[in-house]
Amino acid sequence: MSQTATLAHNPFKAKAISQLLIKFSAPAVAGMFVNAIYNIISRILVGRNIGSLGIAGISILFPLGLLFVGFSALVGVGANALFSIRLGEKKTEEAQLILGNAFVVLALISGAITLATYLFLDPILGFLGADAEVLPYARAYTITVMPGYFLFGISLGLNNFIRASGNPKTAMGTQLIGAGINMVLGPLFIFVLGWGMRGAALATVCGQTVSFLWIIYFFTNKKSPYRLHWRYFRLRWHIVWASMTIGFSQFAFQMASSMLNVILNHALLKYGGNVAISAIGIAISVNTIILMPLLGLSQGAQPLIGYNHGAKKYKTSIQTLKMAIRWGTIITSIGFIIIEVFARQIVSIFNNTDQNLIAMASYAVRVLNLMLPLVSLQVLTTSFFQAINKPLQAALLSLSRQVLLVIPLVLILPLFLGLNGVFFSPPIADVLSIMLAAKMLKNYFDSHHQNFFFSRKHTHR
Repeated sequence: MSQTATLAHNPFKAKAISQLLIKFSAPAVAGMFVNAIYNIISRILVGRNIGSLGIAGISILFPLGLLFVGFSALVGVGANALFSIRLGEKKTEEAQLILGNAFVVLALISGAITLATYLFLDPILGFLGADAEVLPYARAYTITVMPGYFLFGISLGLNNFIRASGNPKTAMGTQLIGAGINMVLGPLFIFVLGWGMRGAALATVCGQTVSFLWIIYFFTNKKSPYRLHWRYFRLRWHIVWASMTIGFSQFAFQMASSMLNVILNHALLKYGGNVAISAIGIAISVNTIILMPLLGLSQGAQPLIGYNHGAKKYKTSIQTLKMAIRWGTIITSIGFIIIEVFARQIVSIFNNTDQNLIAMASYAVRVLNLMLPLVSLQVLTTSFFQAINKPLQAALLSLSRQVLLVIPLVLILPLFLGLNGVFFSPPIADVLSIMLAAKMLKNYFDSHHQNFFFSRKHTHR
């Protein structure tokens, strides 16, 4: 594809920032929301078919899923930031080389994690928090679902490039297809064919397989603006290193989230038993439904910020961030109200017969989301630093909540408050991490002689 053609069909050109943000974020928000539904379908179906032990079996595996997300972010999100900057700099050939290198590294890492999981299955599940009662359910699910996780790790990373190349609707389609297949096959495999945990896992694998094939088709058909090609598969270590440096903040965030969930599983098992693991699994699922649209908004804003930063249109980049924070706050505030008012009804979707589970999960989901309306500031500030190639600032923000704050709180507070100490650790950490994000954003713009929080509105230029 010629540079002239690229410029003629530049997807980053529009009359207003809001138009660009809607164009890139709306499909991402829709896709991430669908992806959230996709991820909890198995818990809902298993909860209604098997019960709390089935939900616990799937919840135990959540940290392993975050491991795939983390490495996908390390490579895919970091490389995507470089990809967007190179497009802004009009360096098309280098952008395609970044895409090819990202694909190879994603495949290698996802394959390594999948193989290691099969080789050390029971020790890994024990480390994740499965006791003798839950282990058979977790094992049955994991053995079947791992090929889907392998494809998921690659697809998640590459989907960022579809969006950054100016095709956000296609990126959304990737998630819609997988979710739709899971929604159809899940009930069939679990209730009609009676395959239980394995049926839930197999439905997920089918959905992930089709999503993966959709992405590969996009990057190999002749109409694609940027294509996967053998000549771009030879690894260039300076690209791999630069991508991982930028993506490290998201990687650290997901790894810390994974470790946090392992610690949570063990603390919940100690202070509340397997029913507490099931309850927090439901609470995290509900929390994910609200946060995924925010992350979709973040994904949509990042290539705009990165492109304009690379093109030296700094005022446009800043205004995009401010608009994204405003919209994100609206999304999370609406989610907060819905959760606080309808927590019991939402939880009952997962299981409507176990009253102990319903009561505990309703309480957990309300507590877990106490600071939800303000979380968008931290999420989008992290994305901003990542998009403008400030990996250290982005990494600090990611790590502050999950490592520096939540993990110590989960280890200490239950010694005094029991199970309540586990439940209240995340919102307490949210307060402190949001304050840190605001301070870091202020310091950055003060150093550039601008007032981010009170500056006048800039027009797109």
